[in-house]
Amino acid sequence: MVICYVDNCMTSKQRSSLSEPLQPPGFTMWGELPGDAKRNWKRQWFGHELTPEAAFNVRGIGIGEPLFNPNVHRPHGTGDWLIMLFQEAPRLDRFNPKPSHPAMTLILWPPGAEQFYSWGKTPDTERHSWMHVEGSWVTQQVESQKLPVGKPFSLPDDSVMVESLTTMFEEMQLGINSDPVMLKNHFENWARGIRRQIHPSASARSIPQGLLSVRRQLDADFRRIPPLDELAQLAAMSRSHLCHRFRECFGSSISEYVIRKRMAVAQRMLYEVDARPGEIAEAVGYPDIFQFSKQFKKSFGLSPSEYRKREVRS
Repeated sequence: MVICYVDNCMTSKQRSSLSEPLQPPGFTMWGELPGDAKRNWKRQWFGHELTPEAAFNVRGIGIGEPLFNPNVHRPHGTGDWLIMLFQEAPRLDRFNPKPSHPAMTLILWPPGAEQFYSWGKTPDTERHSWMHVEGSWVTQQVESQKLPVGKPFSLPDDSVMVESLTTMFEEMQLGINSDPVMLKNHFENWARGIRRQIHPSASARSIPQGLLSVRRQLDADFRRIPPLDELAQLAAMSRSHLCHRFRECFGSSISEYVIRKRMAVAQRMLYEVDARPGEIAEAVGYPDIFQFSKQFKKSFGLSPSEYRKREVRS
């Protein structure tokens, strides 16, 4: 595998030919292998050395990755937290050749804990999603949300895991411009989301699948606000009932939800310093840069240019 630094990328053979020792970089990233962009899954390592004093550090993330290797057994763990969701039925009992747990099984292995996992039926096809994370922030969130540790437990679906991993993955790919506060917030949101999935309030009603389908549509198509009739048909509800139930379940109107999504994407894109505000505006669904700037300032208290100058270039 090629080890890529922010300003340097060379093979181990090339490094060995240098007369001067290579100085360690401030940020290390393991680049994806050639052809990764064509896959329908993601995997990337963002750091190698453990950092015991870190409050929070994301070392690696995989999303929907097939299980390639059978019988992965680490008697002493990995030194960090390995959090893994099996989207297909896995083997977590190394003495049983058959799948031991159902699909959507999540397990949180703390540092130093013995790990074993394997594909249940067929290699290279059974998917799992995972993150290697470390630091006191992980322990704090796991404990505060009362998440089971070292014991497999079931989730109703993979939505919280996949959405959270995707958000952290995108933030980590910013390299040295990744925001540690945002990463901590993303992990806390993940922990809270998992707790809500496994400890729903006794008075809380489950969100109808139709509303979840609408939210997924808005997430995928945030550059426009789909016609309300289209969303109502997707939710199998009347327009008025959809608007009422969406606000009841998600805490905002449909248009407010889309605006928040657009602004969050625009905020991340401002870290790409070569992208002009007008290009970012169009990319998130605002052909009018004045309207985009007005909404951004309303959301963050600064214009896009002021935000970039204060938060990015500084």
